[in-house]
Amino acid sequence: MEIRLDGKVALVTGSTQGIGRAIAETLARSGAAGLLVTGREITRGKAVAAELSQLGTPTIFVAADLADPEAPALLAQACIERFGRIDALVNAAGLTDRASFLDASLDDWAALFAVNARAPFFLMQAAIADMKTRGQGGAILNILSINAHCGSPELAVYSATKGALATLTK
Repeated sequence: MEIRLDGKVALVTGSTQGIGRAIAETLARSGAAGLLVTGREITRGKAVAAELSQLGTPTIFVAADLADPEAPALLAQACIERFGRIDALVNAAGLTDRASFLDASLDDWAALFAVNARAPFFLMQAAIADMKTRGQGGAILNILSINAHCGSPELAVYSATKGALATLTK
């Protein structure tokens, strides 16, 4: 199956490695008109942006730590300033730290929810606002986990974050 995204602009979080990186590459190979890739590792991010640009899709890297409450607005603004819009958002970034019922701390809870639920929410908010302002639809893809549905005692907080994201997605 071939997917064509000619003329579409996408913002992909967690796109310097793993699932996010694979999704960004698929978008680039599918003819996207522009990509914003993001992650915490500047050297890796610049390399990914250069590789994807060589595939024919203009790609920029914006370093961001999604634990920072300002990061979603910064990323959305950068995408809109560079490419004029956000047609697609992929929330692929996520923390998978272990935090069980017995050993989770307030810091674990705050860190996991910041990256896995709060940042995706505010990125969705920004993308939806842009789509509504332009009167154009778009697509939002949130990467979930089986733990959103069944949980896991040793991943209690992570499971709760993915459950929250699943509910927001619905």
